[in-house]
Amino acid sequence: MYVEVSPPDGAAVKDQENLRELAVRAGGLVEQDVAHALAAAGLGTVDAGHAWLDVEQLRASGAAQPPQWTDGFDGMISFAKSRGWLSHDGGSVRAHIDYGE
Repeated sequence: MYVEVSPPDGAAVKDQENLRELAVRAGGLVEQDVAHALAAAGLGTVDAGHAWLDVEQLRASGAAQPPQWTDGFDGMISFAKSRGWLSHDGGSVRAHIDYGE
């Protein structure tokens, strides 16, 4: 699963069936553009060089997936928590931002 950020302000969750990856893909953009696009889409924020993505928005993006997807998603979030990548309130999960071209 990843969030694709594309100009001017678009951000969308893609590849929801892949729960082994969580990243923001922002080829050619700068951090300020990524932060604006994530906020405009209601998907999250940027802090200290990482994206903090809204867990419930990510979960909602998988609504069309099979029922077992929810278990896999919950497992991904549990793994993130075990690594310290979940916010204190559990509402946001940290993701790497890939600025590659």
